[in-house]
Amino acid sequence: MKLITYGHEAFKAILEDIDLAQRSILIQMFIWRDDQIGNQLLNHLQNALDRGVQVTIQKDAYGSIFEKAEENKQSLFHKEKQKGIHILAKIIDLGYADDRKPKGYQQKPNEALNKFIRHPNLSLSTSILKDHTKFYVIDDTILYIGGVNIEDKENGQDIQGRTYLDYMVRIDNPDEVAYFITRFEGKKAYDVDRNIDYVMNRPNDFQVKKDLTHLLNQANYRILMHMAYFGAKSAMQVLFNALNRGVKVTIVTSKVSNLQTEYNLHWMHKLQQAGAVVFLYEGLVHAKAILIDDTFIVGSTNLNNSAFDQLGECSLVVQGDTALNESFLQSHKDILSNTIQMNPIKYSKIKSFFEQLLS
Repeated sequence: MKLITYGHEAFKAILEDIDLAQRSILIQMFIWRDDQIGNQLLNHLQNALDRGVQVTIQKDAYGSIFEKAEENKQSLFHKEKQKGIHILAKIIDLGYADDRKPKGYQQKPNEALNKFIRHPNLSLSTSILKDHTKFYVIDDTILYIGGVNIEDKENGQDIQGRTYLDYMVRIDNPDEVAYFITRFEGKKAYDVDRNIDYVMNRPNDFQVKKDLTHLLNQANYRILMHMAYFGAKSAMQVLFNALNRGVKVTIVTSKVSNLQTEYNLHWMHKLQQAGAVVFLYEGLVHAKAILIDDTFIVGSTNLNNSAFDQLGECSLVVQGDTALNESFLQSHKDILSNTIQMNPIKYSKIKSFFEQLLS
């Protein structure tokens, strides 16, 4: 099991494993943009299809809201205009305006995609799932799971020049991959006694709120998190409770996020006043990683209302893996030079009020 920091390192490893695939590739993805890395991955998958590998892609159309509202505004798999999606994309685009983004929402044709989707070895689903999970399963042996979407801003920098902090974990073990699939398909429940498991929301079985808050409630001496978004009241209350009983709570989040900056800072202000140590990252934290004592959690799950109550989610939970924990702690140490500490943390109460409606 290996922790991979930053998207460019994750994509390098993923592409290498795709090129070695012999039987099957399964990809579940929230955002897959029509940009350089999106097309590079498509090309490697095309080669896999051509050599006889069965490729299954579950691409959530709900993610195209952000594909069409941010960065180059180009969605790879969702070129056609969908009324509800289009309206939400415009709201996000206008609410977080940036002159560096292209104007309008016209989608460019992609001939490589047209060839790709006609391949007989491909099974492709592009419906609205509201599933925020991101993972790859290769030959039923290798699992990549974490927070990295398929887009150039994960592979380097966004249009504002910010480096994205994000994580994936690579697991090379057929038994663990098989267990993950049974969990993801809802055939088994979370096992608190298992060293490796997953907190997840699946259709009609939303368990993140219960299982993740339970894990946070077990903290004895530390909660260290690199987290993109906050706002779920139950999660915030667990952090306040931990501080009250003497647990050291340390948080790294974005100084300026792509969404709900002021609402994030509202909660950082409150947690800081309660005793938490808060570092504001000069790049952008897209990670959803938490170290609770010696239990490490990483995946797609934010600490906001969408993750707890609205979206499909999945985060890996690993208990007592010293090497994995040390990798995360080293990453934390490395990024501190690119953070600031502000005391007290300042935010706009008016903007925070409106942003909480989207959290």
